[in-house]
Amino acid sequence: MLVALYEIRNNRGVGHAGGDVDPNQMDATAVLYMSKWLMAELVRLLHGLTTEEATELVEALVEREIAIVWKWGDKRRVLVTGLTWKQQVLLLLSSVTEASESDLVAWLEHKMVRNLRKDALRPMHHARLIDYDETTMMLRLLPPGIKAAEALLKKYKLAA
Repeated sequence: MLVALYEIRNNRGVGHAGGDVDPNQMDATAVLYMSKWLMAELVRLLHGLTTEEATELVEALVEREIAIVWKWGDKRRVLVTGLTWKQQVLLLLSSVTEASESDLVAWLEHKMVRNLRKDALRPMHHARLIDYDETTMMLRLLPPGIKAAEALLKKYKLAA
């Protein structure tokens, strides 16, 4: 991984001559994800933290970025219109390791929290798409939810 990063840094540069497709975006993406992986490995192997703290740090480092979920600071927005609340929840949760119910409500700009719980969050929890802890009001995507989110991304051909 280090050799590949070194190769991109030294031989590809920031500007490229020739060819019809600009490779700067793909170079930047490769560098970003290789760097995230390397840092996560260093934390995993050499951390002086508790296992829980190290796990949280690694998950934050390798957090997936999704093209249709716009992110600015703590805000997130689904950029595709016409999706159901459940579809939007899947996409938003697939862009983070976990989220609070209040964050999700703010991101969705949903006016009726009670209706969101009844129509989307609880049914998704019962279908095992998400883990919705109503005590802590925290939400996480479960493996079946990850599959559903990936299918949704594939449908819109917008996978990160």
